[in-house]
Order: sequence, then structure tokens, then C-alpha cells
Amino acid sequence: MFGSSKRAVFKPSVYESSNNRRGKRMPRWMVILFTGIIIGAGGFWFLQTNYGPKRLSVEESNNLTNEISALTQEKQRLQAELEKKSLDFDALEKSNSAQGNTLKSSQTRIQQLTADLELIKKAIPADPSGNPIGIRAAEFEPEMGKLGYKLLIMKRDDSDPDLKGQLEFIVEGRYRNGKTGYAEIPPSEINVAAFQQISDTLTLPPTLTPRKVTIRIRDTESQKTQANRTFNIR
Repeated sequence: MFGSSKRAVFKPSVYESSNNRRGKRMPRWMVILFTGIIIGAGGFWFLQTNYGPKRLSVEESNNLTNEISALTQEKQRLQAELEKKSLDFDALEKSNSAQGNTLKSSQTRIQQLTADLELIKKAIPADPSGNPIGIRAAEFEPEMGKLGYKLLIMKRDDSDPDLKGQLEFIVEGRYRNGKTGYAEIPPSEINVAAFQQISDTLTLPPTLTPRKVTIRIRDTESQKTQANRTFNIR
């Protein structure tokens, strides 16, 4: 009547794997992928830290920015200075060109004047005294008590050195009462070149009117007479 009770006994199936019995595991390819990512990140960090460019701090970055700004301003200043120098050079070049043209024109004019002067010197009558210094021409403006004059003095030989000399005047005239009188003027220093004009006014005794004048030129050192000529005054 009472039958025997049977307990259910667990029997593993030959078709069920042990993995299913312990739960599902992560795929092998995913494990390899994550491992590669971790190794790559670590290697990149190692290279960046040891061999990569140094990272700047905030202060160093600000200093670098300031240096770059200063260099930029200096470059702009030098550029402006270069442009100014270029303009100055162009202006100087134009000025030199203009001066060169003026110099050529002046040289041409000097040559023409030199040629004209040679013709004039040949046309002026020679000093008949034959002295080393010739008083080639003279003009006078006589008045009572004074004598204005203009002289043209030339060396007989242009190759002779210039002469430091003394210019002397001896004036003969007539006083208001009809008597003849003389006035010897103190000598003045002159430098005689190849072609020289001299003009001045002599002061005479108040009532003496000049009628004749003798002009002498002496060498200042030797006191030898280098020119001597007498002119009648009309």
C-alpha cells in the first residue's frame, strides 16, 4: 500500500558544456582588443613623457608670448627703419645726380670763362715798364681831397708764384691857391695773383686836386720794386 518514495537525482547531460554551467565568459578577441588599447596608451604616455616636446607651464607660455610680441614689434620697427633708409638713399641719389649735372655745367662755364679771360688778357695793353708785375689798366675818379681808383694788376708770367706785396701811391696835384703839391699815401698790403682787380679811394689833403699818380708795388720781403707806372689824371 505504501509505495517507496523516489527522489529526483541530478544527472548531467552529455550535451551541456561546463561553460554553460558556470556562466558566459568574455570573448577572447575583446580581451585582446582591450589589452592592446591599454598597452598602446601606456606606450604613448611613456614616449610623450620621456621623448616628446616639453609642455610649458602657464608662466612659461606667457613669457614666450611676450617674447614673440616683442620680436614682432622689433621686426616692424626695423622694417620701418629700412623703408626710411631706402627713401633717404633715393633722395640722396637724386641729389647727387642733380649736383653732378650742376658740376658738369659749372665746369663747362669755367672752361668758357677761362678761354674768355685769356682773350681779354691778350687784348689788354701790356705794362710798358716790363716789370714782373704789370699794372695793365687803371681808371680814376679825381675830386678835391680824394682820388678813387680801379686797377687791373697781372703777373707777366702766369707760372710765377703769387706775390705778397705793398701797394704805394704818390699823388701829384694842385692846391686851391694854384701851387703844386704832393701826397705820399702809406703802403697797403696786397696779394698779387695772375689776374686781379683792386679798387678803393685815397684820402688826400683837403684842398689838393690830383693831376698825376705814380703807382708802385714792392716785394714785402725783399722790398724790390715789382711794378712802377705813372698815370696822368684828366
